[in-house]
Amino acid sequence: GPSGFNKLVVLKAPRPELAADPGIITMFADEARLSARLNHPNIVQTNEITDQGGRPVIVMEYLEGKPLNDIVAAAGTKLSLDMHLRILVDALNGVHHAHEARDFDGSLLNVVHRDLTPHNVFVTYDGQVKILDFGIAKLARSRDKTETGVVKGKLRYMPPEQVAGDDIDRRADVYAMGVMLWEAAAGKPIFEGERERAILSRVMNGDVPPPSSVNPDVDPSLDAIIAR
Repeated sequence: GPSGFNKLVVLKAPRPELAADPGIITMFADEARLSARLNHPNIVQTNEITDQGGRPVIVMEYLEGKPLNDIVAAAGTKLSLDMHLRILVDALNGVHHAHEARDFDGSLLNVVHRDLTPHNVFVTYDGQVKILDFGIAKLARSRDKTETGVVKGKLRYMPPEQVAGDDIDRRADVYAMGVMLWEAAAGKPIFEGERERAILSRVMNGDVPPPSSVNPDVDPSLDAIIAR
């Protein structure tokens, strides 16, 4: 910028080989439009939408830190339950903002992230928590419909409705955050070591034990919140 102004940003663009696919460009445009409507301290911020060589580009804030899955893997037992819960509470604030987001006419946008996992919960080195990647988020009025049989998201954080390919709403994100809370309380991944088919069966049948069955020190009130 003028007078030597510089600022680090992140540029997000569709890959060149996908830029000619109208469906990809539609999804990307939906993400850009959605990102511009979400203004919250716990959601990565979009600065502007621009164009480079005929490709749409989202200009986003640059964050220095680590995703939650890397933090858990590196910290192990050094990440206390209190610290883990603090991160997830901040993430929930961002998710709730997205769920309550409204269009300029006041109507609910009915945003569903659809891919809430520890990979998309980012913690900066100065302690800010940000939800990342609304790239597969679904707007109720989105022009791009998920193809039949295509499941988007990561299996162990997906509710039965999403696994079955049914329509989902904000409760899918609440379920995913509940799984992350389960893992924080239990101190281990849910369905650890199980094969995909077994996980599918357990999810579809609601076969999820309380975290207290793994960690008896879990507070009963937290156990009840996670079960709900």
